Amino acid sequence: MKQRNLKHIRIAVSLLIFVALLFLFLGIEFRPLEALGNFMLRFQFFPSILHFFALFFTVASLGFLLIILITILFGRVYCSSICPLGTFQDILIAASRLLKKKKHRRFHFVSNRKMILRYSIFAATIIFWIGGSLFLVNLLDPYSNFGKLSVSLFQPAYIWLHNVITFSLESFDIFILSPKSLHALPWDVVLISMMILLTLLLMTFLRGRLFCNTICPVGSALSLLSFKPLFRITFTDEACTFCKRCEFVCKAECLDSKNNVIDHSRCISCFNCLQSCPNSGIRYVFNPSEERFTAEEGIKPGKRQFLLNLAAATASIPLFGKYAAAQQRRGEQLRRQQQETAGQRTVHGAGSIPIDSRLPVTPPGSLSHEHFTGSCIACYLCVSACPTKVIVPSFYAYGLEGFMQPTLDFERSFCNYDCVKCTEVCPTGAITKQTREEKHRIQIGVVRFLVESCVVTADNTDCGACSEHCPTKAVQMVPYKDGLFIPEITPSLCVGCGACEFACPTEPYRAIYVTGRAVHRTARPISQDEGPREDDTDDFPF
Repeated sequence: MKQRNLKHIRIAVSLLIFVALLFLFLGIEFRPLEALGNFMLRFQFFPSILHFFALFFTVASLGFLLIILITILFGRVYCSSICPLGTFQDILIAASRLLKKKKHRRFHFVSNRKMILRYSIFAATIIFWIGGSLFLVNLLDPYSNFGKLSVSLFQPAYIWLHNVITFSLESFDIFILSPKSLHALPWDVVLISMMILLTLLLMTFLRGRLFCNTICPVGSALSLLSFKPLFRITFTDEACTFCKRCEFVCKAECLDSKNNVIDHSRCISCFNCLQSCPNSGIRYVFNPSEERFTAEEGIKPGKRQFLLNLAAATASIPLFGKYAAAQQRRGEQLRRQQQETAGQRTVHGAGSIPIDSRLPVTPPGSLSHEHFTGSCIACYLCVSACPTKVIVPSFYAYGLEGFMQPTLDFERSFCNYDCVKCTEVCPTGAITKQTREEKHRIQIGVVRFLVESCVVTADNTDCGACSEHCPTKAVQMVPYKDGLFIPEITPSLCVGCGACEFACPTEPYRAIYVTGRAVHRTARPISQDEGPREDDTDDFPF
């Protein structure tokens, strides 16, 4: 096989993996690609590592070890073909060429003077992680960022386009498609995703794969393993004419054709250089004896001291997390005081009593807040997979330690009693896999009832919406007065699905709501004559 064909093989593999993962995040059902996407999730570097530690060293989470082995043998193949954000950057690079003049489309070798920046960011990311915070991982990891872009930006665009096509076909009495519902995401999460996209656009437009070789923690980790891969690109002295064509197409800017030097730590094995060379002056060969690239990029004593200082500073991240949590608790206390003061000045009516501060609700199977925030990479695959769209991205619901991780919002939807979709797709082990029977017993939150805020007591009106939609009979109607019935809660039966809160009609505050459990518990089993309700469905009548 001619080595020129390696580029075409790389492009085909990259696009196949990219489309499979993109379809997974967009929620497009196509069995072959869905199977491939689920398989490739195991080989995303940081999610695989987190899954490995979250689920006690399971064999299914050893994908990162295979990536390490591939990197030692063949270089940074992960960055060129397996990482979806890497392929997305290649698409942006190809698109940017159309906007540039021909002479500005060329890349040029840049000495690796940014090594200190690259490894400082990587060191800070690892130290934050060891300190108990995935803040930098969630912000910088390429797979996580691809998920944020897909769910926050690409999926709404896809749904809008799908609905436009659907309604256009319906105007011609063609009903082969059905419209999809579009759910608004929090504006701050969308803003962060927009900033990530703009950063990638700027970096790829100016310097190709600059993100991968400067900011990306996975790129930095793999660069440590690819200084001297067994199979690597090398110059052939007798065939090289110093035409610089290979250097002009190197989007990693790691080829110095003048001095026949290659920085393998930055090379992403895209094989563009192999196709560009007219004389086979550059080859991809098995060469274990070549000296590794050590031009002026060694870590000098001053730089080493800088890294040590950086490590000492960032090692205090747990203190920052505790400080943030303390500030959050203080803010909640102030809000409660303000709410109590406001409540004293206002005549109480249905939905007029503010809900007391409550813990965020994590998805079923996430075990506890500590487990979830310590393993979730904020890729939002669970957000995309949730059929009722109750799982939503959050910005600071869990504080600094759980930056941008999702939570359940019962004001917009509810957790289907029989659904286990989110437990099946999580690649990091933050949400462990559950059967329907197991999920029926998991108490992710517990119901609370504000009697004075209910329409029954405030307006002397029949309601019962919360009881009608409770799948476990944790909320039941009991006699009140004058022929009216009022909700009565049994917290031990509650699984925290939020159906009662979603169904409650009071505004602006719910009379019944769910607060999260810091550690998930087991709900009391329901006897056969108690439930669950046979008419429980996914849909609500209002």
